[in-house]
Amino acid sequence: MRFLTLTTLTGATLMGGYHVQAAPAIYGDVNVAGVSIANLDQTSATRRLTRELQPKLRAPIKLAAGPKELQRKRSDVGLDLDIGWMLARAATGQKYVPLKLRLNRDAALQSLRRLAPEFQVPVRNAVPVENDGAVQVRAEQHGVELNLGGSLVRLQSVEQDAATSRIVLAVHRTQAKVTQEKLKGINAVLSTYTTRFNSGNIGRTTNMRLGIAAIDGRLLAPGEVFSLNGTVGERTAARGYKEAIIFENGKMVKGLGGGISQVTGTLFNAALLANLPIVTYRTHSRPVDYIPIGRDATVAWGQFDMKFKNDRQTPIYISYRISGHRATARIFGAKTNHDVSLSVTSKKIGAREITAQLYRTVRENGKVIAKKRIGNSHYKWKEDDPQE
Repeated sequence: MRFLTLTTLTGATLMGGYHVQAAPAIYGDVNVAGVSIANLDQTSATRRLTRELQPKLRAPIKLAAGPKELQRKRSDVGLDLDIGWMLARAATGQKYVPLKLRLNRDAALQSLRRLAPEFQVPVRNAVPVENDGAVQVRAEQHGVELNLGGSLVRLQSVEQDAATSRIVLAVHRTQAKVTQEKLKGINAVLSTYTTRFNSGNIGRTTNMRLGIAAIDGRLLAPGEVFSLNGTVGERTAARGYKEAIIFENGKMVKGLGGGISQVTGTLFNAALLANLPIVTYRTHSRPVDYIPIGRDATVAWGQFDMKFKNDRQTPIYISYRISGHRATARIFGAKTNHDVSLSVTSKKIGAREITAQLYRTVRENGKVIAKKRIGNSHYKWKEDDPQE
């Protein structure tokens, strides 16, 4: 006699030579996340839960990173229903099974990549800002960038607790180099000086922009010496500098970095007017058309520099900008009652030779309290050279 054995579990039983397909599982009185699957087999229960629990994936979840917070649907960040886990718990006879979510890692990573720009905060240094004659320091802003790997790990926490409604994502932070604390004591514009240039001269303008960008935002601590060469660096083609007219032994020739002398001279005059001590400078071999004679300054890498010193008890901040065809250097610091003026005495020796002396006069309440010769200039150039 052959015997036939049946099971209520999904699968097959081999008895006495007969292969019999087992009957599908029937769930008892089970509630899964608010949905009854009583008397349903696995296939029907899967369909019902997938259909009835779909609204759970549209529920909002808040994502925070740095100072920003966004709200997205669960499904938007790679979350899905973990039907298999919920049915496995239901099969144990548990009367109520909670909602269980699972994270699709690939979909979540794609979502984080799309969201990354919305969370990005650029780093911004603290800066002094002049408004209607008053100077205030605008606070720094530290940079924030989404850490994709760390954020993915934090999203996975929803797999342990489906009730999670807010996740603080992982970020990379970049600290601002200049903070309000470092600008403490700055409350005034000490000087401003502007020169004009031909913005149509692309090579020269490119060089000026590179040099000015390197100087803008430079902070000098009390006692610190500013070096033009040290701040701007060597003018090379690899660093983006172009050929433009430079002065060499009284002649106009093409050379890398032409235009940096105007950057130097403009800042030199701002330093003079701020009553800062000039450590070293050198004028051109011939007069220039953008700064009065005797007040220009030039530099050459590895040969000579322009330097001035912060002799104050508070920091000095340099703002340097290009706007249209103007280059403007502005120096911020602690307010003083001094009024500074510059004067030049010059003597023409020949058709193309001039000597000059530069003086700085400092007044307080209209009274001269100091007058000093800053330096001497000697210009000598060739007749046939073209004008810059």
